[in-house]
Formats: sequence, structure tokens, C-alpha cells
Amino acid sequence: MTKKNARRLEYHDRFALQQADQAIRKDVMRALVELVTNSNDSYGRLEANGVPVDGRIIIEVRRKQKNAELRVRDFAEGMDAETMNKAVGTYGAPTSGFLQGQGVRGLWGRGLKDAFYGLGHGRVYSIHEGSYFEAALFTEDGAPMYDPPDEPRPVTEKQRKSLDIPGGNGTVLEIIISRSDVSVPLIDTLKFKLQQHFELRTIMNSPHRQVILREMDKGEKIKQEIPLSYSPPTGIRIYNEAFYLPGTPALVHLEVHRSDEPLTTVSEVGDYADGGLLVVSKRVVMALTLLKYEHNENASRVYGMIQCDYLHDLLQKEEAEPILTATRDGLNWDHPFMKVLRQEVEGKLEPLIQAERRLAQNRGSVMLDKRIRKRFTSALKRLNSIASEILVGPRAAKSATRPDIPFNGFGFVREFSTVQTGRDVGLTLRAELKSGLREGSIIEVVSEHPKVRVVTPYVELAARKDYPEIGEARVQVEGLQVGVEGIVNAKVNGRQAEALVKVVSKPAQEESSPTRGFITDIEFSASGDPRQRAVFDRETARIVISTRAPSVAQYLGLDGSGVTTPQGQVLVAELVTEAMCREIARLGVQNGKLPAFHESLEASIQAHVQRLQHEFAHEIHAFFVDGQYRRDVNAGDSD
Repeated sequence: MTKKNARRLEYHDRFALQQADQAIRKDVMRALVELVTNSNDSYGRLEANGVPVDGRIIIEVRRKQKNAELRVRDFAEGMDAETMNKAVGTYGAPTSGFLQGQGVRGLWGRGLKDAFYGLGHGRVYSIHEGSYFEAALFTEDGAPMYDPPDEPRPVTEKQRKSLDIPGGNGTVLEIIISRSDVSVPLIDTLKFKLQQHFELRTIMNSPHRQVILREMDKGEKIKQEIPLSYSPPTGIRIYNEAFYLPGTPALVHLEVHRSDEPLTTVSEVGDYADGGLLVVSKRVVMALTLLKYEHNENASRVYGMIQCDYLHDLLQKEEAEPILTATRDGLNWDHPFMKVLRQEVEGKLEPLIQAERRLAQNRGSVMLDKRIRKRFTSALKRLNSIASEILVGPRAAKSATRPDIPFNGFGFVREFSTVQTGRDVGLTLRAELKSGLREGSIIEVVSEHPKVRVVTPYVELAARKDYPEIGEARVQVEGLQVGVEGIVNAKVNGRQAEALVKVVSKPAQEESSPTRGFITDIEFSASGDPRQRAVFDRETARIVISTRAPSVAQYLGLDGSGVTTPQGQVLVAELVTEAMCREIARLGVQNGKLPAFHESLEASIQAHVQRLQHEFAHEIHAFFVDGQYRRDVNAGDSD
């Protein structure tokens, strides 16, 4: 109905800038998400029409004290003047193909402009069908401005070289970060966040995309080039079904996995969590969530996907109550459809979360009474004393800080390390500078697993200033998939060393333990490998007793109950002796503190295990087994 004197509502210039601030929040990452998904959408439209694509998306960062630069380049459709005027020069128009049902991210035609105005200003360069087009986005007197492209003109070789698009079509989005309140993250931080951001995850994981991050110098030279990727955690699929949502025509495909490792969650790290369910509609990632289990520790291993293309249908209807927030913060879970979706998915997850809760209860250590805990603490002190006597030496002065030399004079200082996915970890190689090893020796480093990537394949031995007879080198290793374990090999002049690197989601944290030292605690575990009755966990420095091992299960419950019985006390004493002597022997032989009797390293270790058990087993038993259950061997037979 038309009212008398009606007119269109005026749209103030400052509102567009406020919208940009709300969408980007002075965050370079939020802007890059818009730029990268813009390039991905362009490839997606070509693929939908059966056109083969290049698939490369190149992100360039040039850090400066003022006016830092971002560039995102693709080799997709390119834009002519008409397309550029609609896609770049119009705010709020649906130009991406979203409303035509295409599997692209844009709905309001606003994300690209938000990225420019939210950080400063910039230009859009494009080559389309042999013609060159250029437009600018900037502010003037507090108003957003757009300088449209000139008439089409043939692209020159100089322009192609400047844009680094040697042939075909393509687009370069260039932002000058002129706002003084916007900071540019370090390149390592950008690498981590780009790979981990949930909205980019399907792009980083796609075999049809190649995303590259470049750090540029102040000129046009590349300081470093980093390929970006994302692989979901290792784990098992525990749910994979499609179902129709009650009362709707929506088909939902729910796929849920259980990770081998605990995962970071949205409640902990926000958009960069490994855990949670991606909500996807027509290849577009719309949210990452664990729904009502967001803060439930029993859901920390859950990851997967909720695929529901019907979300696109709802978005195209432009209902009064939208299902997507205007600032691209995620889905509106108060929408009637979203409430039904949430309820159904939570119902599917509930049995899985309860099963995880029961497993966690079985996996937990036994709650020992004060008397047993006191006995364990006393035993640990003596165990650490034994380890110190053998591996360090009697009454070693605390000021003696000369680093230990690994076995055979060359090796990794730590044989086991963890690295957070998307991050680097430094491994130290140490060598005695003699017998063919000298300062400046080049060490070749390789990984046996592609998801444990060696960042520094060649490193150089450098003599320590405090101990010039000892050389060290630092190896950088990157983790690319949670749950993966890879052996890193270092070789130099016929010598070889190995370290095991495990990729985790959560950064390693020091856990509180009853004592500190070589052994920090004794743990009963129902999830340990039943083929090994007791092992020394090098990561936590704990002796772990597997309560599912057949010979252990005859005397102890899954939670370690039965440890106070006579047979339980004897069994625990034997298992602790076995695990401790094995680890001391292994370390002693490898670092040269114990002599190698045989050519075989394993044979030498086993010989020392037997000697250590003979020397210390009775002493360890005295800590774990009540006196009434032990004979006084010095008193002779009473018969």
C-alpha cells in the first residue's frame, strides 16, 4: 500500500562504516575470511558450470609500521566492469549467486566491502576475457567511496606481471591497512589461524584448492611461502545417518566422529577449535557448535558435520526472522527451524556423550585412601632416588649443569614431544663434537609421516658457548593432523637419531602430580594397551598399569580396586619394578651412563633390566607390600 508523501528511507553514509566495523571488528583474520571465501566462491561458480579450475588462492602479507598490505589473488572468473560495479560498488545487493541457489557464501553482497572499510582502503584488480579492470574503495570525509573501473582496455604484459596472473582470468584484492587501531598478526599466527578457522576448513581440506600464504618484504620479494591445509583429527566414525527433520522437508545428514585425542572446543578457543560439528549448507560452512554440550568435557572428543542444504532455501526466502545473524556471527538458534534442528541433533548425540562419560569414569585413576596414597608417595621418592643414583650419580651437585650427551654421541635431547596442530615445535639435537662431528656439520632431518612436517630439513651444528665440546642444532617440526604420531629422523656422517612427535589439539600443560622427578605418579588405566601390563609414559612421567591386561584383571578391578589385598600389593610391586627398571636401563644405555655389553642395543638394555631388578626389586616390594605378607629372608626357614 502506497501512502501519501511516502519516500524511500535515507541510508546514512556512516551506517555502512558502522556495519563494516561490526562485521570485521578491526580483526585482520575476519577480513581474510571474507576475501578467501570470495575467491573460493568464484571457483565454485566455475565448477558448477563444469569449467576446470586452477584452484590456487594466494594470500600475501606485507607488514609495515604504517599502511601494511594484504593481497588475495585467485585465478578464477575475473570481473568485467558491470560485474565489478555490482559486486564491489554496491552495498547490500545479493550479487554472489546465493539467491540463485548456488553453493556460495555471500548473501548480502556485503562481506567484501566490509573487509576493505573495516581495515582501511584498497583496490580491486581484475582480468576478464583479455581486458583489465580496476576499482577503488576508500573513505572521504567519513563517507564510503567507490571509484569504478574505466572502459575496458586490453590487459598488458606489464599489468599481468604486476598482478602475477600470467594468463587467463583472475582477481587481486588489495587492502591497505591504514587504520591505526588495526594490528597485523605475526606470520606464524596468521598461518595457524587461517588453517584452523572453521569457516575456511572445507577450503583448506579440499583437494581442488591450493591455499598459499606468503610473507613479503618491503619490496616485491617473497620472504617465505607457506602452503596451508587442514586435516580433521584421526578417530573413528561413530554416527553416519541421514534423516528428515520432523515437520519440515529438510534432509539432514549427521556425521559424528570420536577423536583419538581430546580436542579444543568453541568454548575454549572460539573459531579455531578442532572439536565440534560444522554446520554446512551446499558446501558453505555456517557454524561450528557442540550445541548444549559446548561446556561438557565428555564432548571434548566429538567432531563432525551437520549437512543441511535446506538452510539455503530458508535464507533465500528472506523471512522476517532470519536464520543467520547480520554480522556473520553464526546461526540464529532461536529461529523455529533451528530449534527443531538443534533438538534432533542433541538427541542423536546424547547416547554418545553418556557413553563417553562412562568411559571417562572407567579411565580415571583409582581414588586411593590416605594410607595407600602415603605409601605410594614414599615409594615414588625412593624410586626417584634410585633413578637419580644411576642416571645422574651419587650425591650429584645441583650446580652440575653439563648437558647429558645422547647415546653414541648424537641424538635428540627429548625422544618424545608433542606439537599442537597448526603450530611448530622445536626439537634440540645434541652431539659430542668429535669422531667426525664438528661445528658446522649439516644434519639432514626427515619425517616418516606426511602430517608431521619438518620445517627445517637441514640444520647446522653449532658449538655451545658454555661447553664448546658440545654441539646443538634446533629442528622445527609442524603438526598437521591431530592424533598422528610420526618419527623424525636426523642423519649426519653415518650417525642417526630418532624422536617421536605426536600431534595434539590442546597445548601441552604441566599437570599437578604427587611428586616431581623421574617418576611423577602411578596410575591405573582401563584404556591402556592390555598387551603391556605396565608402561612408563614418557609424556607424563607416570607408570601406567593396564587393568585390562589378562594377568592384571585377575587381581585388580578396572579402576585399580583390589590394590590393598595381599595379591594386589605384590602384583603392583612387581609391575612398578618391571616398568621402572626397564626405563632406567633404556635411558642409562642410550645416554652412556650404563655400559653397552652387546652390539645389540636391546640386548644391553635387557641385561641391565635383569641386574636392576635383582638389585632393587626387594627394596621396592618393601614399600608396596605390608610386612605381614613378606617373609624375613634373613631369619631362615621356621619349619
